[in-house]
Amino acid sequence: MLAVLAGSLGVSGALYLLLRLFWPGWYLDWLYRRNSLRLGAIVMGYLEQGKYLIDIFEEQVKRWPKKALIIFQDRKYSYEYFDQKSSQAGRAGIEIGIKPGSTVAIMIYNEPEFVWTYLGFMKVGYQTACINYNLRSKSLAHSINASGATVLILGQGPELHQAIQEILPDISGITVYVQGPLPEPKPISFLSFDLVMNNISDAPIDRSARKHITPFSTNVLIYTSGTTGLPKPAPVNHLRTLGAGSSFETFNMTSEDIVYEPLPMYHSVGLLLGFGSCVTKGATMVLRDKFSAKHFWEDCRKYDVTVIQYIGEVCRYLVAQPKNKLDGQHKVRVAVGNGLRQDIWTEFQSRFKIPRIIEFYGATENPSGSVNLTNKVGACGRASPYLRQFSPVAFVKWDLEAQAPFRNRQGFCVPVRPDAVGLLIVPLSEGRFSFQGYRGPKEDTEKKILRDVFEKGDQYFNSGDLMRIDKEYYLYFNDRVGDTFRWKGENVSTTEVSNILTSLAFIHDANVYGVAIPGTDGKAGMVSFHMTDEGATSLSPTMLAQISRHVNEMLPGYARPRFLRFQTQPELTSTFKQLKAILVREGFDPTQVRDPLYFLDPSTQVYRPLDNTAYTQIMAGNVPM
Repeated sequence: MLAVLAGSLGVSGALYLLLRLFWPGWYLDWLYRRNSLRLGAIVMGYLEQGKYLIDIFEEQVKRWPKKALIIFQDRKYSYEYFDQKSSQAGRAGIEIGIKPGSTVAIMIYNEPEFVWTYLGFMKVGYQTACINYNLRSKSLAHSINASGATVLILGQGPELHQAIQEILPDISGITVYVQGPLPEPKPISFLSFDLVMNNISDAPIDRSARKHITPFSTNVLIYTSGTTGLPKPAPVNHLRTLGAGSSFETFNMTSEDIVYEPLPMYHSVGLLLGFGSCVTKGATMVLRDKFSAKHFWEDCRKYDVTVIQYIGEVCRYLVAQPKNKLDGQHKVRVAVGNGLRQDIWTEFQSRFKIPRIIEFYGATENPSGSVNLTNKVGACGRASPYLRQFSPVAFVKWDLEAQAPFRNRQGFCVPVRPDAVGLLIVPLSEGRFSFQGYRGPKEDTEKKILRDVFEKGDQYFNSGDLMRIDKEYYLYFNDRVGDTFRWKGENVSTTEVSNILTSLAFIHDANVYGVAIPGTDGKAGMVSFHMTDEGATSLSPTMLAQISRHVNEMLPGYARPRFLRFQTQPELTSTFKQLKAILVREGFDPTQVRDPLYFLDPSTQVYRPLDNTAYTQIMAGNVPM
């Protein structure tokens, strides 16, 4: 017996040494592969039982009717309560004439109304278009019209009412129903959704109302700026909704967990991952109307939060808060999110005593994604040769000057080596790796597809993200490319900002790009422009005031350019395309740039000249940007 045992140990030891020698990362590969298989099995189990997210919700209502699903502003709302309100919302949709399978746009703040409206529309098989409540003017009208909806459910709040009133001529085909009190004076086209809901049954809705739904039917439209143009609605089907709602199984989430959600529900992170996971596990969500660095940890302690969601900007704001003796006193066991910068990660985790950080990478329309399972500082996943057999992503050289993938003499893309930065692309195939595209003009979808990448006829999804893989095959986010950059946790479309600026009569052309500011996440917006008046040499105070007023009215806060650069002649390529690489490299340093520079003064929200003193203060972090 001892001899057999000794022999077994010897074989095991030899195998272990061989694995360490020829496959040093075998354990990590096994860990990641096991996680992927586990999540896949959970989703397939739901599908085999004919269950979608709304079916799971209804099961949780029967299991825990009195348990809190949402805690909002100190009030607890039970699973049973949301079941009743969502049944009313679904029936109200039918009552006002919305047909099965139709798209309904909603523009609602983070509040319980958002949740029961979304659930109610799932009960009757509608597609919900989640409109960003920060949008205004042309961007807002475009987003609503692009959804294909004929009905908009508008949440409470005078700011929302005003935003829609301003664009009513541009959304003439949309019927607007308002939750809560109607504004005074009431626009003739505004109707009361509450009046319909409150006079209708709150009894459960039979599943036959959504019998037309399949795994590939669209559940929600989540808006993304992609890499070009105005916000585009990306369809998320019920299959992907289940996948997102199962993702917190990665850290063994249970029904006892309490999730803190300060992120907007119109984004896939808040709605599909955060709320979806609470539904699948029967857990509770603490919903904030908006993020507050001051109250973040107070809320976590008050509500016994165990899981927090973040974007990188959230973590930066928390670290910037004055240190407090209560910083590490809470019940949080895991933080999950994306965009946490490597230089902030360690301080964030150690100062606030967070046992585990689950940093992930993904996008609403991206066919693939990744996750950091091992607390590797700064990483958002792993992409070893073994794992790429099952998730065959690729990383190709990016031509910074041409703002396109680099092509060799044969016309094919060039893979990058480990520790180099490359564009993340995903092979497209029927089934596993498909790209549903965007709702709207076909060219929007076509711009996201690369063809003849490594061989004639192949097709890849262009993520628009530059990534780096280290020698251990850990994956790190590097930057956005093309016509989009990230600021304040949001994607900013350079084309959209440029179009808004050039609508001013005295601006002939505007080249928009992102520049780095020490101590901030993402890139701050900067615009280099030249005037309609070719003899102009600078901006007058009146012009600066006009630009300030224009961007404040037309753009959400995160999309407003922080810096302006006046050029008498624009930087163009030989094919007359705007050249950004040199401008990005020069940034907003007045010692490097001879052109007049201006910055958006945060105290007045008005642009003023940028001199060496202001530049030094900004670089030192003394001017909040």
